[in-house]
Formats: sequence, C-alpha cells, structure tokens
Amino acid sequence: MIFKSYIPSAVTSIRLIAAPIIFYSFLNYNFILAFAVLIIALFSDLMDGYLARKFNATSHLGAYLDVTADFTLIITCFLAFVLRGWYNPLILLIITVMFSLFIATSNLKKPVYDHVGKYLGSFLMGMIFLSFLIPNAILRQILSIIFVIFSLISISTRLLFLHNKNKSL
Repeated sequence: MIFKSYIPSAVTSIRLIAAPIIFYSFLNYNFILAFAVLIIALFSDLMDGYLARKFNATSHLGAYLDVTADFTLIITCFLAFVLRGWYNPLILLIITVMFSLFIATSNLKKPVYDHVGKYLGSFLMGMIFLSFLIPNAILRQILSIIFVIFSLISISTRLLFLHNKNKSL
C-alpha cells in the first residue's frame, strides 16, 4: 500500500508544525501548552524512524526532512529561550554552526562519521525538555557548558576525520 510510505514523513512534519506553536506559547507564558506540544514533537521524533523502518519507507528525502524538522524545532525553541533570557544568544550561534558543519560534511562522497556529533541533536532535544521541566538558571548554565564541550569534541572529531582523509588522498 503506497499510503504507508507517506506516514513517516507525516509524523516528521508534526515537528515542523509544533515549532511555531511552542515558540508562540512559550513567549506568551503558556508554558503548559508549550511543554505539551513539545512532548508530542519529541514523540514524533521517536516514531518517524521506527515507522519508516517498519513500513520499509526509508529514503534520503525522509532523512533530510527528519534532520530539517529537528533543526527547525531546536532552533525555534532556543530562539524562544534566548528571547526570554533563559540562554545566551551564543548558544544559537553554536547550534547553527554545528548544523551547518553537519550539512557540509554530510554531502561529501564519504560522509564524516562523527561518534560524538550523532548524539548532539538528542542532547539538544534533552536540553529543551529539561529546560521546560526544570526551569532553573543553574541547570541551564550547566547544560550550556556541557553543550559547548560536546560541540568542541564533535568539531574536533570532524576536523580530525577530514585531516586524516586528506592525508590518505
């Protein structure tokens, strides 16, 4: 049934719809609605890959949509956090650099496999979840420090991979 092949992408699209709802709700102090929609978005992130494998509907387009939906949700949430003063604006810059680096090195003939960076999106989703669940400035500072360390390690492993790849050419 061809209809099944569209289900994973439809589930992924939930995050694209959720992002502006979370943003608007959060900035208008409706934290319960924002958190509820975030839970739905996080659930969609868990389900889309599972459904794609179950229905044998994996594709490059679906994978691209998944990463785009994740990045849109992450950037939108952190933009709202920055506007409320919950996080330093440099966090947005680092997230953008990390995503750009991922895109740039994923388009290589032999994509960069980053053992650390593959968990970065999950860590950012966890940061968002914890920031909503425990709205504490000290926790957010600790999460920010861990994120910066995580990012530096990821960048280092990507650069090391590229350096070693260029040496072997």
